[in-house]
Amino acid sequence: MKRLQELQSEIERVRQELDVVAAENLGTRECYLTSVRLDKLIEDYMQYTKDEYHLRDCG
Repeated sequence: MKRLQELQSEIERVRQELDVVAAENLGTRECYLTSVRLDKLIEDYMQYTKDEYHLRDCG
């Protein structure tokens, strides 16, 4: 459960960072890279929750 909370916190932090990057009209590359980081974190979160629910159903 701790890993899930860490992922949620990191997702929120990077989402806020993306908001700042977009609001300050920083380079497209920086927006893209921040967005990719956010996508990866969300992917990790989804995989983690999928694995957790699968393990619960099997046990």
